[in-house]
Amino acid sequence: MADQLMDWRGELFRSKVVAQIEEAVRSSATHITKSSSEMEMYMFQKAKTPEEYLALAARMILHIKEMRRAAVFGHEA
Repeated sequence: MADQLMDWRGELFRSKVVAQIEEAVRSSATHITKSSSEMEMYMFQKAKTPEEYLALAARMILHIKEMRRAAVFGHEA
């Protein structure tokens, strides 16, 4: 089980990233045309290392949260 959590290419690890993206989208209440799974798949295909994958995921989640702030305060993200 611990090995599955540590393997960034594994289904369990990737599903946790999808869940984090879904939570960010849900809490942002912003219309996003891609599904959480599609966004994760893009990041997974683009990343060559676990660090790159996690950095892409973090940036994606931050971007979604910034879109929410921009919508609330009326600024561009």
